[in-house]
Amino acid sequence: MLLGQNVWKNLLIHIYTPVVTEERNPCFHYKHLLWFCLKLLPSVLGVLFIITLDPATICKACAYKDKNGKYVKADWYTGDNSPNFNPSVNLAPTMVCPILVSRKHFIPDSSSTEFIVKPMIWGLIPPWHKGTQKDHGLTTNNCRVETIQSKKLYSTPLKKGKRCVVLCDGFYEWKAKKPGDKGPKQPYFICFPQPKSIKIEEHETWEGKVEEFWSAEKGWTGPKPFMMAGLFDKWIDPSNKKPVYSFTVVTMESNPLVSWIHERMPAILESDEQVQTWLDYVNIDESDALSSLIPPSNLYIHPVSPLVNSVKNQDPSLNREIELK
Repeated sequence: MLLGQNVWKNLLIHIYTPVVTEERNPCFHYKHLLWFCLKLLPSVLGVLFIITLDPATICKACAYKDKNGKYVKADWYTGDNSPNFNPSVNLAPTMVCPILVSRKHFIPDSSSTEFIVKPMIWGLIPPWHKGTQKDHGLTTNNCRVETIQSKKLYSTPLKKGKRCVVLCDGFYEWKAKKPGDKGPKQPYFICFPQPKSIKIEEHETWEGKVEEFWSAEKGWTGPKPFMMAGLFDKWIDPSNKKPVYSFTVVTMESNPLVSWIHERMPAILESDEQVQTWLDYVNIDESDALSSLIPPSNLYIHPVSPLVNSVKNQDPSLNREIELK
């Protein structure tokens, strides 16, 4: 079930109190807001990310072809007040995630088909937001593709070409153990099928081999990161006049690969062509970009430990397959 924005806002107003100063990164350091994410989001939203790849590996995995047909690693962009990114096996809304965008958004003389990776906050803050970041609930963590062009919050960045790709190892989704069961739900890990002999959740199958997986001729042949369509925007913090970049994940109706778990799923970008189409805001207009968002044809899904229900748990084995009893 996905709650409306006003419902989330009302809940958040009553449960969180800021506990840090403005000098520290204000993106996700609110004790009660984080408690909300840890305890309630898994049972209501049903989506948390896993991103254990380090920045250098992410940039290789997001390589794109240049004009000469050679693969080029995406740059990790730390300008424009980028927040710190920390890999996590259990990443929730309000936290920082690596985001792939057209380089032209930040370096205007670049081509729109060149890419960079920039850390951003999960939960879209519109540029017209008044007050401080603490006044915004950061509840805008997903947007429905069916209404993306009609809601001002999302249509505004969409019309400005602020399309992005959300990067992760995969995501968690929850399913009731039995129809109508009100008890704890069973979490599942969902990711792309991986190259031969690689399991992205089993680091021993690929760690220490990162350089072997990369070449300018073949690109990246290592663990395949999960890619989802998103939108991003920039808000200026009135307290320090610094930009804050945040994002939201585009969602759509699930196809049979996922609908047995949940009726909604992220807009998944399976191919390099889909990624290029979604990010190239200069040559591809919003209608054509939205038309490129089609259900995936192949996903890898397995059950994981209920320990993932709390973001406090950061055990590296959380996304490994378990045997259901």
